[in-house]
Amino acid sequence: MSGLGIGLSGIGIMLVLLFLRQPVWLTLLLCGIVGNVILNNGKVAQMVAATNFFDTSYNYGLTVIPLFILMGEVATSSRMSAELFNAARIMLNGVRGGLPIATIGASGAFGAICGSSVATAAAMTRIALPEMRKAGYEDGYAAASIAAGGSLGILIPPSVILLIYASIAEVSIARLFAASMLPGIILMLAYIAVAVVLARGAQQGRADAPVSMLQRFTALLGPWQFVVLFTVTIGGIYTGFFSPNEAAAIGAFGAIVLGLARRSLSLTLLMHAIQRSVIISCVLFMVIIGATVFANFIVQTRMPDLLLAAANEANLSTGSVMFAIIVTYIVMGCFLEGIGMVLITVPVFLPVVTGFGFDPIWFGVLVTILVELGLLTPPVGMNLFIIKSQVPDMKMRVLYRGILPFLIAPVVIIALLFSVPEIALWLPDRLF
Repeated sequence: MSGLGIGLSGIGIMLVLLFLRQPVWLTLLLCGIVGNVILNNGKVAQMVAATNFFDTSYNYGLTVIPLFILMGEVATSSRMSAELFNAARIMLNGVRGGLPIATIGASGAFGAICGSSVATAAAMTRIALPEMRKAGYEDGYAAASIAAGGSLGILIPPSVILLIYASIAEVSIARLFAASMLPGIILMLAYIAVAVVLARGAQQGRADAPVSMLQRFTALLGPWQFVVLFTVTIGGIYTGFFSPNEAAAIGAFGAIVLGLARRSLSLTLLMHAIQRSVIISCVLFMVIIGATVFANFIVQTRMPDLLLAAANEANLSTGSVMFAIIVTYIVMGCFLEGIGMVLITVPVFLPVVTGFGFDPIWFGVLVTILVELGLLTPPVGMNLFIIKSQVPDMKMRVLYRGILPFLIAPVVIIALLFSVPEIALWLPDRLF
């Protein structure tokens, strides 16, 4: 069997194992090791696996992942999400659809610290859904606004998905964070636009109580700690004052100090946040190790080079190749979770995409938006299941029906990225 045949077989077996609900890290590691055994021998496969374990564990650049995770966990435990939602709710008092709009805005802001869509959706479900139900909003509309807003956590930096993509593609984390900022803001505004349009036909049971200017001003001061954390961490990266690793360390330490100083974070909650951060980080590192071994196997099969050569020989246009890649991501997003999608596909698709002249930073933003779309797409939209797990009385069909209009927004942003690539590339080119 040729290298291409072995590579395609490995990918096929990997997808079967994933659909059978086997752990992502185990699936990637197993397929990578077996593939290396077939291509070379057992000794080479053992050396590749051992080397990747060592290199990943001792990679200083990857320390940014557990540090940003810790910052997000501490921010969640400190109830920053509740303060952001309260501030947005008061500022939008009297606006029809104000609570869903406030939810999307607060989710985008909280995602800038949390870096996780799942954590953002979970936090906002607990905070915003009861308020929207009391206000008489339809369950589908309310839950969909939470799911859509929660997905912003993986696009607006810092983002775990962006960090993982940067480690695989070997691109600058700072440039990738800068590239995702403007698309993230535009996507948040697009979600808000959908919420405004839907608000015209949504049920709203009671009018909001009047709010004075003093109350609005006080509400703006409420989430000051969010502004401080975001300015210090992301602002420090953009200005070149901190490296991403230094910014993550300062952000995690700052979140702990602010939480303890404001008494919104107890020692018990801090220990739980540290424990969750360790568990999440260990799982992510095992997935990265497995993906690295699998990527080594794919590279040895020369599959990316062969796919690029086949596309050129068939005279396929750039648009056709990118359309096929986008469809692949959308289909996979209906069944697989985001991190697994990135780790599986980037080693295969990135050489093809760069071979057609696309910037790897631009492609990282595109992949993140496609993963975000997967978080919302039935039947396995992760954010939808997070909401369902916390609100058992809500029917899945209500969630599926409610999320459909919001899927328009990421599709529009994807089209904009192709039409105007500078949306993603303008800011990093100006800053770095």
